[in-house]
Amino acid sequence: MLKETVDGEFTTVDDVAEVALFFAAFPSNALTGQSLVVSHGWFMQ
Repeated sequence: MLKETVDGEFTTVDDVAEVALFFAAFPSNALTGQSLVVSHGWFMQ
């Protein structure tokens, strides 16, 4: 499974939490309804 990722790592709960904090702290209202896949590049094919 890890060969499908960019860096050979699984996505952890900490990875997802960091992204959630990034979005929560972003100083703009312009990012409404955006999504971001936290997958270490698994879906980049």
